[in-house]
Amino acid sequence: MTTKGSKFPLYRSLRYRMPALNLALASLIFALLIPTDPLIGGGDHVDPLDRADAATIKIYSFVSRKGSFSEGLAWSIAEAILKESKRHSLDPLLILAVIEVESRFRPGAVSPGGARGLMQIRPFVATALAETADIEAWKGKESLDDPILNIKLGVFYLSQLKESFKDLKLALTAYNLGPAQVKNRLEERVPMSFTYAKKVLSVHRIYRSQNTSKQMALLADRESQRSSL
Repeated sequence: MTTKGSKFPLYRSLRYRMPALNLALASLIFALLIPTDPLIGGGDHVDPLDRADAATIKIYSFVSRKGSFSEGLAWSIAEAILKESKRHSLDPLLILAVIEVESRFRPGAVSPGGARGLMQIRPFVATALAETADIEAWKGKESLDDPILNIKLGVFYLSQLKESFKDLKLALTAYNLGPAQVKNRLEERVPMSFTYAKKVLSVHRIYRSQNTSKQMALLADRESQRSSL
């Protein structure tokens, strides 16, 4: 009596190889189901506009690596950086660079001059910013210890300085020295030191070398489009 396996050698071969084939097939399907994106590595054939969350993932990877945050807080900070930078037309990687230079991702950092939080904002500046931006959550200088509110105020401040000075280096210098000092030096033609601005931009370049800012901007635009639907 001939069995099905002996009559059909190919069937017998496949029967014994089926577990390995199933594993290989499952691996292939799994790989195909995971989209790739230049923001998180992999090929460049997937349209990044269809995967806005990749931007948050990338920012989260930097935040979680640089700071000592809980996973939940790191995600919230990443989302706040993306949301506020998009709202004020700034590169989120630039915001990361400012945070690294200002506080090294320490939300409780306080400078000798009284600047507080991730983006090192002085309380009197924060009060004015909160009034201008109509931020009801502002309850005084201790509010600057809230990383999310600190980012919201800091990004808004930098965007206002950039709009005022029409130059990123000048805006960063004003963020560091204060806009009044920068305006006075410009008016009096006093030589300006761009040490702080150059440091931030140097860190920014490092972040950009590990990412693609253009595609992050595209992803942010797509998020904006989705939120308006």
